[in-house]
Amino acid sequence: MFDLKKNLGVKTFSFREIKDNRTCAEMILRCGCTTADLSGAHVDYDAPATWTDVCRAYAGKGVSIVGIGSAGVRPDDAWNRRYFEFVRTAGAGLVTCAFTMEDWEKTVFSLEKLSEEYGIPAAIHNPGGFDWLGNSTALEYVFRRTSPRIGLCLDTAWCMHIERETPVEWMAKFGGRIYGFHFKDFTWDRKGKHHDSVVGEGSLDLPAVLKSFERLPAVRSAVLEYEGADAAECTRRSVENIRALC
Repeated sequence: MFDLKKNLGVKTFSFREIKDNRTCAEMILRCGCTTADLSGAHVDYDAPATWTDVCRAYAGKGVSIVGIGSAGVRPDDAWNRRYFEFVRTAGAGLVTCAFTMEDWEKTVFSLEKLSEEYGIPAAIHNPGGFDWLGNSTALEYVFRRTSPRIGLCLDTAWCMHIERETPVEWMAKFGGRIYGFHFKDFTWDRKGKHHDSVVGEGSLDLPAVLKSFERLPAVRSAVLEYEGADAAECTRRSVENIRALC
């Protein structure tokens, strides 16, 4: 079982405006965490000569890199290989990804090959109702046609973005295919527009989610993500809310 008290981390997209990785690592520590899932704002996959410095920036502060994403993958082995190479360099364990419907079978075939080669699974990020992979029906369709090397990175807020679907239902449905987890919370205004919230203080049923999370057997990365203002303080409070219920 994944130990949230010990290994809960932060998605660095929360601090996407901070370009210096050492400063980003310091922000993660201030939130009470020592693990990070890197976004594209903090690593250039086309510049492998810089990867060691990126990794050292976090390691030097005592922060471990556990994954990356959401990486835009394609039906192109060379393009996708960059992500797996960085994850191996960082000593991380997960490539979280997204892809378009066009040639999706070729894309996942590429991911399966690379996952087997590197021993690193790929997890599809559910991006809400804006995207074809944002609903459970499409994800089930993909998983029926792929091996367990392809799994899910469950984003709780974007899951709630789909009417009549909840993170708890998704955890029951996808179980052992859930390799990544983004703790994220939304509220909705009267016009139906979503807004980021401190996790556990918005629409997410955090106690129920944590109870189901305990039964997930294959999670490699679980992180907080907050995209609104005052991200450091709101992430810190989110960490406290989760750990108080663990």
